[in-house]
Amino acid sequence: MADSDIQQPQQRQPPPGPRGRRRRPRFQQPRYQQREYPVSEELGKRELEVETKKFMIAVMSNEQGRFVRLSETGFDRRRISFSMEKALEFRTIINEFLTEYQQLDEPEEELASERLKTESFVQGRRRFYVDLRQNERGRFVKVTMLGYNKTFIAIPGVGLQQFTEAFCSLIDKFSTGSPPTTPPSKPPPQRSSRPRPPPPRPSSETSSNPLPESREVHAGTKRFYFDTLRNDRGTFLKLTEVLRMGRRTHINIPRTCWEKMGETFAALAGELAPSEDEEVESAAGSGSEGN
Repeated sequence: MADSDIQQPQQRQPPPGPRGRRRRPRFQQPRYQQREYPVSEELGKRELEVETKKFMIAVMSNEQGRFVRLSETGFDRRRISFSMEKALEFRTIINEFLTEYQQLDEPEEELASERLKTESFVQGRRRFYVDLRQNERGRFVKVTMLGYNKTFIAIPGVGLQQFTEAFCSLIDKFSTGSPPTTPPSKPPPQRSSRPRPPPPRPSSETSSNPLPESREVHAGTKRFYFDTLRNDRGTFLKLTEVLRMGRRTHINIPRTCWEKMGETFAALAGELAPSEDEEVESAAGSGSEGN
């Protein structure tokens, strides 16, 4: 039999697409593009070692401006970042906490777990808490950041003065002449070739009425936060409940029903007489407390 009589196997072709076009092989081009994070430059830093922990205070700068990064390295690494504008506010708070700590008496017996002093500040959707605490291990300052996730650093009391001096020296050196900026929380979005819809036209309410400040209410081991926000759909109230372990949940209440809900709360409070347990709890100082 001649070689020409042997049928060669035909190569399999992809089925034709619409209008007779050949379909392209799948995954020919990458489906996602890797995002580029803004490059940060380190302007200055201080490194401290307190007991078994190592702390680093760094002033960073990128295309969005200057910001401060606090890092703790122990069993794991934790980092907290806030803008230079909030660093000035944190400097005042940490100095007050140092004064409060130095005025405390030396413990003669095992300390009970207690929060001695607390302060907070807000930056965008992030909320920061500074607590002077004590437990059976001693006294310390805990700095907590709540945002898309929760992270904190704990500064032992024996190293609080060293930490405060290092932080203040960096802020005094790099805060002059720096505009208030926000540290990068998310990478900037990539530019797309598709035309974007025009932004919503601001209404008279948006341009003339500023948003009220946030409110905070303590109720036992729970905390409730009242944040007034605004988007293209209008103004609304974000009511957040935070438990002691950091778990949180929230609901959004439109501006149009604030008065009705306020009247409902007032009516319920008027119809329900306080029980003896609630009176004892409020007299002991563990009831609701508005800030």
